Amino acid sequence: MKTLAILLPLLMGAGLATGGESTLTTTYQPLDGLGSGEVTVVPVTCHHWYASSAGSAVDLIHARNVPPTDNPKEAKQDLNLASRCGLRFSTNDLGDEESAPMILLDAVSFDESKSGGYPKEDIVRASLECLRRCLPEKLKSTKITLKCLDEDREWLSKIVAEFDSAPRDKPFFVAE
Repeated sequence: MKTLAILLPLLMGAGLATGGESTLTTTYQPLDGLGSGEVTVVPVTCHHWYASSAGSAVDLIHARNVPPTDNPKEAKQDLNLASRCGLRFSTNDLGDEESAPMILLDAVSFDESKSGGYPKEDIVRASLECLRRCLPEKLKSTKITLKCLDEDREWLSKIVAEFDSAPRDKPFFVAE
């Protein structure tokens, strides 16, 4: 019994010291429609490595998506258009009650040449739809902070303003 009384706190302390556990998390990603000609918004199961941190499924919208295949030598393409084109979403520490809620769309590295021929506006709108679908309740009314190059500011700002003014309970992007 004494051994158990000594080991239990040590094991619990070791668990805390490792920084948490990973878990499977569902997010949404704007994927290449593979010949359909449309950007497809789909739920994706991701391995969220830092699940016990204050991050969320928002942080995984831009994660690479290379599906399993029976021909790994040929099928290596990242299907996630947000990832390929350099769009990144992040939030502030959701566990910190004192910090103001924040959603950042970082498009500084946006590269239209990696779009696979999809319109850049569709990629951004589909990415924002992914955000809408996986936003934690705490961030539902939070406006997006945009970080981008000056040359992209005009067209990106219009789309972000449109998203910010749209109801979060209705689809923002629907492929036509």
